[in-house]
Amino acid sequence: MTTKTLAALALLSTAALAQAAAPQKPLTGTWTTDFGKVRMVEGKQGEVSGTYDTDDGRITGSLANGVISGFWVESASDYTCDTAKMGSRHWGRIRFELNSAGSGWTGIWSYCDYEYVEGNLWNGKRTD
Repeated sequence: MTTKTLAALALLSTAALAQAAAPQKPLTGTWTTDFGKVRMVEGKQGEVSGTYDTDDGRITGSLANGVISGFWVESASDYTCDTAKMGSRHWGRIRFELNSAGSGWTGIWSYCDYEYVEGNLWNGKRTD
């Protein structure tokens, strides 16, 4: 092989390694969901926060292995919890599983700290 060929192969190998090592697309952005638009922010340590329009909705949680686990909190909801979370007695648990492309999630939610109920879906798709 010529020196030019070896240099070209080295350059291609370096580009392939850089692409393979590229970080997964962050959650930060706007998502269209079963509960309207959600604006998410992902922190450096895997913490996740977000807002949505339903009753001044907020999301807080963490991202690990492609799963967001945490809580939703609203100023009002169909159920009032016995305890408060983030200053409200209208809250529940969430679990969102991201797809491999990071472009959407399938999710489930509950009221308060109760078990998840089949049919309480909260799915999302990235819009930006």
